[in-house]
Amino acid sequence: MLSSFPKVVKLLLKQLSPSDYPVLNTRLFFEIWLTFVLDTSLTSMRDLFYRLNHAGIGVDISTFSKACKTRQGENFCRIYVELLERLKRQHPATAQMLVPIDSTVISLTSKLFWEQGYHQVKLLNGINLEQGNPTECLIHFGQGHDARFAETVNSMIPENGIGVMDRGFASWNFLDELSTTQTRFVVRIKNNMKTEFDHQRYRVVWFCDLERRSEFRLATNLDEMTNEEIGEIYRNRWQIEILWKFLKMHLKLDHLISKNVNGVTMQIYMVLIAYLILELIEIPAFYGHRLLDKFRYLQLELSRRCSIVHWSYDLLPDALVR
Repeated sequence: MLSSFPKVVKLLLKQLSPSDYPVLNTRLFFEIWLTFVLDTSLTSMRDLFYRLNHAGIGVDISTFSKACKTRQGENFCRIYVELLERLKRQHPATAQMLVPIDSTVISLTSKLFWEQGYHQVKLLNGINLEQGNPTECLIHFGQGHDARFAETVNSMIPENGIGVMDRGFASWNFLDELSTTQTRFVVRIKNNMKTEFDHQRYRVVWFCDLERRSEFRLATNLDEMTNEEIGEIYRNRWQIEILWKFLKMHLKLDHLISKNVNGVTMQIYMVLIAYLILELIEIPAFYGHRLLDKFRYLQLELSRRCSIVHWSYDLLPDALVR
């Protein structure tokens, strides 16, 4: 069943140790990241630490930065996978599930990344429209064409799912790899890709947008559907763009504050964890039922408390012992 925000967070915090690291333990580390991602009143990590230090939490931002650099993100990854499974259990699989898949790129502006040859980080993810949950994700530093990640994309599409992708995945080799595992797909291909010799392998459906004077070519291995049904499936691809918009506008996905690979990876995982928490929680019906309604309601609750770190004192008695 759905739970309130305190109940969901309490279950997560119980899994994290409050005493495994001098000064900054795993539980406190998680709480600091979650507060920064979810609280819209915070524009920087320095704002958060100013609030913590002047409200009884004696932890330095330098200690937090060291933890971001030296710790691995296995706890964050494990919690993300756990929340995914909880969300899947709430929404059973159906006979046919559409899974739009795409990647979003976030620029890395720090010279520390440039010295390592990294100018961007790519997050590859999908969203199951029937179950309402994101899929497993891939975080990739540096350049890389989406079609290179066929194995990862395969793992994102369930056995009874249909992967829906844009031109970034347009590669006959990529489609061949999906077909090898009998994965069903609808992929928009580039207009300059040669198709006259590929009709025997894949069905290519052509559409024309007269208003924009643009042409759409969709490659698919779905033979039982009409052209109109294929086009309708592809229109659902826009839902992944809505996911990126929410993560960037509200959960600070495009505001990466860490200057090392570990820190950026953990922040991205925390953004996805925060999204799943919003999907899982329930709020009073008076406030609405949309994801944005839940997010706004949570801002009201956070405004009554200094931070999620302080909120945890009410959730877990041992939180007082840091």
